[in-house]
Amino acid sequence: MTVQQDPTLPRVVETEAPSAARPRAVQVVEDRLLAIYQAANDEDRAQAHALVEKAKTGTKSIEVVNLRPGAAAILFRDHNKQNRGWKHTIAEEYSAAILAQEWEWTNQGIGFLESGNLGDGQHRVSGVALSGQATQLPVVFGMVKESIIAIDVGHRRQASDYLDIEGESDTKRKQQMVKQAFATLRRIAGEDEAAARPYVLRPGNRDTVAAIKRYNSLLVEAMQIGEESVRGRAKPTFKASDASALAFALLLTGWPKARVIADLDTFQSGESRESEKAPLFVAAEQLQKDAQRREGAGVTARYAAAIKAFVLHEQGITAVRVADIRNAMKAGSQIDARFPGGTTH
Repeated sequence: MTVQQDPTLPRVVETEAPSAARPRAVQVVEDRLLAIYQAANDEDRAQAHALVEKAKTGTKSIEVVNLRPGAAAILFRDHNKQNRGWKHTIAEEYSAAILAQEWEWTNQGIGFLESGNLGDGQHRVSGVALSGQATQLPVVFGMVKESIIAIDVGHRRQASDYLDIEGESDTKRKQQMVKQAFATLRRIAGEDEAAARPYVLRPGNRDTVAAIKRYNSLLVEAMQIGEESVRGRAKPTFKASDASALAFALLLTGWPKARVIADLDTFQSGESRESEKAPLFVAAEQLQKDAQRREGAGVTARYAAAIKAFVLHEQGITAVRVADIRNAMKAGSQIDARFPGGTTH
């Protein structure tokens, strides 16, 4: 395909054919960005051109810019030659924040190198493009190529960082528990969108922070339950952190605290108080075996198996097959995690 040179027409560039190995989600986002790029108008091109030309002067300065989506797409595709690996999920996260009017004014914007290329901010410009909304952000000019090494040397801020500032305790652990429990409850909801919806965490930190604040008392109870479940046990089925996240998931779905404590105690012991086919024993045995494998099941799969066993136990089931527990570890296995006859919070 030939590039169109008429400045009054949308720019069209030749792109590589999608690779069979290329993740579909990445290709979809890249296709959206290409469409926005091709639809850029004169104002978009003029804004992008002005920014690039100012960068090429090499003058060190900072400017507040209301970046247009089309201009952002041009910068991303034509002037993004010296940046780190691009992740579509981060771009979509920024786009979602803009659309939800949750985009915050911060010191982090975009930075141009003296060459006219972006030195920092490719995820922000692609997020602005995807949002379809002009977005205000700071633009830094005068960066040299060597200055890239000083950018983002720390770690990305987490929900726990924000809560630490607010004086909340055990923030990293609570953050992990929320993410693990919510991911598990979404997983076992299967195709039931209504059941999964309460446990969806949008990209970014807002939903995680809100969940930690809302369920703080349950998180504290769950941590206490998890710690107590490993006390005096050399080889519990789950370590304290995993047991705490499991306890939180159960409390969240309406399980009485007394039943969580009692059932978790049996599960953690790895011993049968009924028979070797009892749900809690079969689950504990299978998960302990799985933990010894080099490539064991993921966290949410292990929680799903445990929840399945807990539910069967409370339903009065006294014997299960190993397959019943292992099938619960498969993605899409629909499990009603609520306490039989109980209510949700």
